[in-house]
Amino acid sequence: MAACTTLPPLTADADLAAAFEVLGQKWNGIILHTLATRPARYGELHTAIRHISTKMLAARLRELVDAGLVTHAQLPPGPATYTLTDHGRALLPALEHIRTWWQQRIPTTPPLS
Repeated sequence: MAACTTLPPLTADADLAAAFEVLGQKWNGIILHTLATRPARYGELHTAIRHISTKMLAARLRELVDAGLVTHAQLPPGPATYTLTDHGRALLPALEHIRTWWQQRIPTTPPLS
């Protein structure tokens, strides 16, 4: 009879799981990437990110602020703005890698005849 090999148990990485509690939420990566250009007001973000509801945008911004990835500041005399923190900015290279990965996998559309 052949010897039965025992495989080691699989375990999920706890740190990665914790990171994806925030990053895995729909829209969070898009919000972070949109703020990479410059700080923005709520209305600017809502206009820039199509198809996100105002309720969802508000909830996601709260999550990102609570996670320390975005700050929300009222700078007199202007309106309140959202800005990436250093921790949020540190994620930008990873987001760019994900974007590049996606672009390389988009099927090319055949030319119109």
